[in-house]
Amino acid sequence: MRASASRTLVVLGLCGLGLATAVAAQTTYPNVKLNGRLQEQFYFFDNSDYAPALGPESNFFIRRARVEARGQISENVSVFIQPSFEGGRPLNATTTCTSAPVPPGGGTPAVTCTTTGRSGLRLRDAWIDVRFGPEGEKTAIYLRGGQEKRPYSRYELTSSTNLPSMERGAGQGLVARASNDIFAAAGFLSHDVGASLRVEHKLDDLRMVTLKFGAYNGQGESLNDVNNKKSFGARGTFAVTPKLDVGASWFTHDAIVTNAGVVDSGFTNTAFGFDAQWGKVGDEGLWALAEYLQGDNATVAKPEMRGFQALAAYNIRMKSPTAWLYAVEPSVRFDLADPDSDTDSDRVTTMTAALGVYFSSRAWFRVGYERESFQDDITPSISGVRSMLAVNF
Repeated sequence: MRASASRTLVVLGLCGLGLATAVAAQTTYPNVKLNGRLQEQFYFFDNSDYAPALGPESNFFIRRARVEARGQISENVSVFIQPSFEGGRPLNATTTCTSAPVPPGGGTPAVTCTTTGRSGLRLRDAWIDVRFGPEGEKTAIYLRGGQEKRPYSRYELTSSTNLPSMERGAGQGLVARASNDIFAAAGFLSHDVGASLRVEHKLDDLRMVTLKFGAYNGQGESLNDVNNKKSFGARGTFAVTPKLDVGASWFTHDAIVTNAGVVDSGFTNTAFGFDAQWGKVGDEGLWALAEYLQGDNATVAKPEMRGFQALAAYNIRMKSPTAWLYAVEPSVRFDLADPDSDTDSDRVTTMTAALGVYFSSRAWFRVGYERESFQDDITPSISGVRSMLAVNF
């Protein structure tokens, strides 16, 4: 009897301990996790021919200083906020709005707003996600509202936290004529305010299909709409293998333009793109990305723009886990931008060869040689060195 009673007490005790552990392991809401990144750049370019537009030949500046707050409000609702404190930007941002003449017969005149300058403090991502359905399902549907990047260009959507290239566009010190620059200026890239619907379907444990559709103001980061139209974008990605992922994007951007003195508040320009990626950023071994972009410029004539971007990096891990050197990562980047496919001698080529040195998986230094060359025989090329010291936490 005593042995039986003892065994009963032991079983009850183990059950109680298991129950207490399970209760302690339950997720509590809301919960918030803080992350961030800090990146400092230095460059030296022979860009004296462009001094009025580009400034000095050399410069130190804070490229990114961002704090991220990511949290779960409930099992199905999450939030993400990312302010950014960045240097190298003009201060005292101002927005000037002008009204067009009242249309014949009455009505509301079109309003054009132009923002000049930006403060060093910016709001980048700020959104709320609502997931429909329980966690762990093969297919998940998400509704997002707030400010996010438009669903166009894999390169633009790849996080800068550990991107092997120091810039997606030309970057400070070079003329802003890379593919990323001209498509951003046309309203297809970067952040906008709106809402999107995303569907994720797991093919297996390592592969996924994702479809996304969004509607946005079309004015850009933290700006209200200025007309009665919206911009729309769609993107789909498909993991062919655990390493190879392909995608396609489409975006139509609304704007206000003036044609022969007549204001067109219903103007739209459209772009599409195709892309492929091998591996994941920061993983050991080869990572590569290539994409083709094509679209209309945001002007009345709508000249056709084209861009091709290709990048590759090879991450070599050190053998000793206690060594101060965690990994080295050589990388190359090629960018070909054509702002008007009907015009000869206006293409711009940007090339970078860089070496990354990792002190840990979250701290690294990169240095690279960059050259920006122009197709015509008149515009002088620019070449020099760019470096970046960065941490993320």
